[in-house]
Amino acid sequence: MKSRKIKFGRYFFEFLSVFVAVISAFALNNWNDNRRDAIAEEKILIEIRNGLQQDLIDVAANRKGHLDGIKRSFYFKKIIENKEVILDSFANKYSQLTGGNFSIMNISGYESLKSRGLEIIKKDSLRSHIISLYEINYQRIKKYEEGTSEVEIYQNFYTPVHEILSEHLIYNDNAQLISIDTSLQLSKREKSDFNSYLYSMIKNRYIKILEYDKLKVKIEDVLANIDEELELTNDD
Repeated sequence: MKSRKIKFGRYFFEFLSVFVAVISAFALNNWNDNRRDAIAEEKILIEIRNGLQQDLIDVAANRKGHLDGIKRSFYFKKIIENKEVILDSFANKYSQLTGGNFSIMNISGYESLKSRGLEIIKKDSLRSHIISLYEINYQRIKKYEEGTSEVEIYQNFYTPVHEILSEHLIYNDNAQLISIDTSLQLSKREKSDFNSYLYSMIKNRYIKILEYDKLKVKIEDVLANIDEELELTNDD
């Protein structure tokens, strides 16, 4: 009887040792998985943050490009009304009149996130904001800049504007645009058409500027949330 108790005690101890070892192994493995996920999340968030910081610079540049385009619209309105203008850097101003922008957004961080799995971002609200930024806001600004013919300034207005002004443009011996004959006399129809083009371009650019303003706010909001999450992670 005593021998059975000893054997039972020994078996129980062995079973308990194996059980503890298995549980410990599972716990360690789970801890390692969580740790790897936390490191991966931090790296992806840092990559997204770096991309967004660069995107803010691009947003500011594109916004300024449209503001410059609006200024050039008023500049050329003066020209067709035979008002005095400064002709320095005329070729650049002529280019800015119908120039457009390209939406060059840094999406490598978001692509890394999608490849790793969206659920790697533990905080639901942060994950939702990031997805919304890239899938909605970025796609929206891309559509406004290059997605449809209705919003493409260069595609829609360069040719008709050039047709009206072409015979009044002045080139040097190297065929480089340098100025315009400010004494040009346009017909009533030409002035009407030109003013119509200017109005459409100005309206188009203001709409895009508003979209960039919205995008800037959204990027800054996501950046603030990422910084908060990274700070909490480092505190842990």
